[in-house]
Formats: sequence, structure tokens, C-alpha cells
Amino acid sequence: MSLIFWTQAFLIILFSLFAYLILKRRSYLFISGFATRPEEEQQQLIDNGYPQGVGRMFLMIAAGLLLLMPLGLTGFRYTFEVQMAFMMLVLFGGFIILSRREVPHKRKRALLTSVILTAVVIGGTSALLFTGARQPDVTFGESAMEISGMYGEKIRYRDIRSAELLDTMPTVRYKENGFGFADFSKGHFSVEGHGSSLLFVDSKQTPILLIETSGRPVFLTGSEPEETKSWHNRLQDKTN
Repeated sequence: MSLIFWTQAFLIILFSLFAYLILKRRSYLFISGFATRPEEEQQQLIDNGYPQGVGRMFLMIAAGLLLLMPLGLTGFRYTFEVQMAFMMLVLFGGFIILSRREVPHKRKRALLTSVILTAVVIGGTSALLFTGARQPDVTFGESAMEISGMYGEKIRYRDIRSAELLDTMPTVRYKENGFGFADFSKGHFSVEGHGSSLLFVDSKQTPILLIETSGRPVFLTGSEPEETKSWHNRLQDKTN
């Protein structure tokens, strides 16, 4: 089983365990910062339903992650990304809502902190998605071609065994270490018939340039079919 599966299982078990300890065992000390508060504040939070709300939030996350797992069985390749988006949405949205149950003199600060943290995370995630969805820049030097950007790599011409254009992308089995969102795949993926491969692919684009190297296969698409074909022609000139 893949690392992603075990990560999913770990998160589900972890959030389920925290939810059980908080809701059933009333072990509120597992809530960050709760143990360091004065006893009076702790009791106020309990009376306001703050720790119970945190427990229900953790339970919701565990249930949501579990219910989303079967998406992977349908061939949908971005189940993990959807799960992480769901987890962040519930976590940050939940803490913003729960700030209303804080002790009165800390409510504004708790709300402000939650909003700022949410903005930073959403902004960072948006920047990551924007960077990951950008087409790679490919340059051809004297002795190697270079793919720049996220998961970029330099490929020496002498290490290239063949380069061909494919009409369709082989089935991507699972992600090993990479970025995948919507139609974009960048990084290391297991590809049917090719094993561990390096992808810089927009699945809406055809043809796909397959570069067989002494290390691992590389799949590549440009922003337009003509660009992908021009890369293939350049490689033919450099390697023949």
C-alpha cells in the first residue's frame, strides 16, 4: 500500500482518537493551550462548550476523511488533495466559529488570530496551486535540456535513450512525491507500463512527449501542441 494510504489512515485514526478522548473521556488537556490556562478559565471554556466543540470538529474531520477515501477507487487521482482541503476548511472554519465560545476578554484576539492564520494558509495554498499549475519552462543547452520550475530537472542528452510523442497519456496509478490538482500533474508518479516516472503534464494537452532516460521516464506537455512537438524536434536534433 502507498504512503498516501497510510497517511490517510493515520489522520483518520488520530482525529478519531482525539475526538474520543475529548468527547467521551473528557480529556480536555489534549486541546492546545487548555492545560496552561487558569482553572477559572478552563471551567468557563467548558461551560461555554469550547472543548466539546473542538471534539465534534475532530470527529467531523475523521468522518469526512473516511467518507472521501472511496473516491480513490473510482480512478479519481486527487482524493488526497480533496481530503486535505476538506480538513483545512473544517479546521480553520471551526476555530473561527469556536472563537465565539472563548472567555470574553480573549474572544477578539482568538477571532483575529484564527482569521489571520486562515488567510495565510489559504494564501500559501493558492500560491502553491498557481505555481504547480504553471507550464514548465524548457531550455536546450549544449549538453543537456533543462526543465525549470517545481520538480524541475536537468537531463543530459547522452542519458536519453529515446523520445516520442504519445497520443494519450498512460494510466497514472498513484502519486509518489508530487503535485496533482485538476488536470495538472508534476513530480514523481507511478505510471502503468513505465513504473516510477517524472511528470510535467496537463492531461488536457496532447500529444505528450515521452523521454526515456537511463534513470526514469519523463512525460512532458507544453502549453500548446506545437510547443510539445517543437521540443520533440529539438531533442531529435540534439540526440541524433
